[in-house]
Amino acid sequence: MTSLSPRAPRRLAVLLALAAAVAGACSEKLDGGAACPALCPVTNPALIDTVIDAVALDSTLAGFPAPGEASSQLLALEPGPDTLDVRAVVRFDSLPNRYFPPGGGDSIAVSTADSTVLSLRLDTARTRYAQPVTVEAYDVDTTAAVDTLPAALNALFRPGRRLGSTTLQPGTAVDSVRIRLSDSAFVAKATGSRRLRVGLRLVSGASARVAFATAQGTSTQGGRITFDPVRDTSYQPVLVSSASATPAVGQVAAGFRDYAFVAASARPAAGSDLVVGGVQGQRVYLRFVVPPRLSDSTTIVRATLELVQRPARGVPATDSVTLRAQAVVATDTVRDVRLAANLIAAPGVLSLDSLRVSPADSATRGLSLVALVRAWRAFPPGTQRAVVLRGQLEGLQAGELRFFSTEAARAVRPRLRLSYIPRTDFGLP
Repeated sequence: MTSLSPRAPRRLAVLLALAAAVAGACSEKLDGGAACPALCPVTNPALIDTVIDAVALDSTLAGFPAPGEASSQLLALEPGPDTLDVRAVVRFDSLPNRYFPPGGGDSIAVSTADSTVLSLRLDTARTRYAQPVTVEAYDVDTTAAVDTLPAALNALFRPGRRLGSTTLQPGTAVDSVRIRLSDSAFVAKATGSRRLRVGLRLVSGASARVAFATAQGTSTQGGRITFDPVRDTSYQPVLVSSASATPAVGQVAAGFRDYAFVAASARPAAGSDLVVGGVQGQRVYLRFVVPPRLSDSTTIVRATLELVQRPARGVPATDSVTLRAQAVVATDTVRDVRLAANLIAAPGVLSLDSLRVSPADSATRGLSLVALVRAWRAFPPGTQRAVVLRGQLEGLQAGELRFFSTEAARAVRPRLRLSYIPRTDFGLP
């Protein structure tokens, strides 16, 4: 796997901005003539429309944003035949086993705990529940070699490992969740392994979404535990911030201070579909091959990516997902598709299209890529002609959009619709 140099995406971003300015210099009004002598054609040639199977490679990739990159984490529950159960883990891998008395002096070993509380800051904009919902906490520490997989974690959500719970009432304005944890369980961890990993899940008779702030590079936003080392009001509670000691690979461990996982889902796997969104944070990577006679010898007026949507199961009709297109800035030396799908220009660089779509719909969707297609000629040699489709609230919405891929029947495959005029000389008439 080959990556770009740190400066390459920055240089390409500048070129993208310049290319966008040039691409936008001529509008779709084709009567430029002397009014636009430096850039626009003098005559009014015929506008030609064509549809081409330009997608050479398409792929659905999951797991965005990566652990440690999300500002919020989602707990979700969808009871019924289309079951969805999304849980989360908050790690405290460095529990204190000593504390200092308020009057000064040597530290004292922790032997008891009182009023142990896990506090989570709510993301109120993403939290939705119409009936009472209970947030349960469990001890999910395990010696399993791979302890982030649902198979290893689900079995740990059992009565003997329950640490505590709290119930949220609809219509009550709250900005945080406080779960009273077992004092004895906490002390056992603080005086033993010094590691406590708390699993969180929702219990409710109706659909519920509860989002909370993650550590995201600062412990002040993520989950925190407080406890009193003694039952004495003169002592200040001890504060414990989230921390992760595994996996022991560079900065990767920090990303697992808090993370979500899909404990159960009745939704079908991506299969041959192109899938955007969902709690697994899915993206679609599309790489294009446009014949040189169109990309190099014409003036592109319109370029629309057409996708045929399929209805997604288990999504309320009222849900919607904002579909966003972003230009890939990776070069051909980046052969790992997942890495390429992560090397994308900022949303506003080329002003690519976005759509708000209901996952339950079935229709042909069109995304304008004209600024990108026009800019390809200005890209450095070897830059991938590709685009990424992603949800605006990546990893924070249960809804997902499904589209037919290049493996489907030709009539419903992704395609590129172009409107262009033959290239003419530019300049004064």
